[in-house]
Amino acid sequence: MKIISIILGILVILGWLYVIGEYKYGNQKTKKAQNVMVVAFVLTLILTILQFF
Repeated sequence: MKIISIILGILVILGWLYVIGEYKYGNQKTKKAQNVMVVAFVLTLILTILQFF
């Protein structure tokens, strides 16, 4: 379970870094940036839920 948490944590960090980069350059309205934001949010929720178990 720890390995899954570590992998999800890395994916969450990379996802949010991508979102921050897109906002920095003003490309937050693109479909790709919006999809990555949703995926990063869902991964964050999953990681938070896994911390309880």
